[in-house]
Amino acid sequence: MQKFDKENFNKFNKHFSVKNNYSDIEKNYIKKTEKYLKYINFLPWIRLVAIVNSLSMKAANKDSDIDLFIVTTPNSMWLNRILITLFFAILWQRKTKNKHAWKFCLSFFITENNLNLENIAIKNDIYLYFWIVYLKPIISNNNIYNKFIEENKKWADFSEYKKFIQENKKFIKYSKNKKKTWKIVNFFDKIMKKIFLKKTLKNYEKLNKPYWIIINDKMLKFHNNDIRKEMRDNII
Repeated sequence: MQKFDKENFNKFNKHFSVKNNYSDIEKNYIKKTEKYLKYINFLPWIRLVAIVNSLSMKAANKDSDIDLFIVTTPNSMWLNRILITLFFAILWQRKTKNKHAWKFCLSFFITENNLNLENIAIKNDIYLYFWIVYLKPIISNNNIYNKFIEENKKWADFSEYKKFIQENKKFIKYSKNKKKTWKIVNFFDKIMKKIFLKKTLKNYEKLNKPYWIIINDKMLKFHNNDIRKEMRDNII
């Protein structure tokens, strides 16, 4: 069972310059996220959209992007990724190589039958542990945020951080009980996968298949660089 005490917590916060309270810039980032996710929530296959990384940790600045973690229904992840990416791209809000600040980074999708992240954890994964503790859900349909936390309690003990997790629930802006989706969605999801998988795998191979990039039917994780090993060695 993975667990990090308050000493590790303080070291983690110091390493990332985590503040006690959100700055005005960060509050504006969150308001912007709420504004755009209102429209994303119209997609019936969305279960969770959360702010993660620096913004969720009160460690963002004027040059930061807005990292989103997205959970979809099974057999709709590829379709959702394309639709959400298209939505932000049309509105000039998607992060690009040349435009970073204030833009949305869409690099982490999973399905609701794959909420347990133990399989992507490295040894003594202090970053992933506190990434979960700090995660701020904006959309949480079908009580999915609670389910996400419960699933990850199977490998990580968050008992010292119950207060943080409870506080995170206050960020939930949109919450519905959504019905099961139509079977035809599976068909369109397969089409999207067929169209984009080849290009996705080609880019993956160009990067020499790094362990932190994951491409399968239950998870799409595309972060260009994974600092978890380096950070773990510096903190623990």
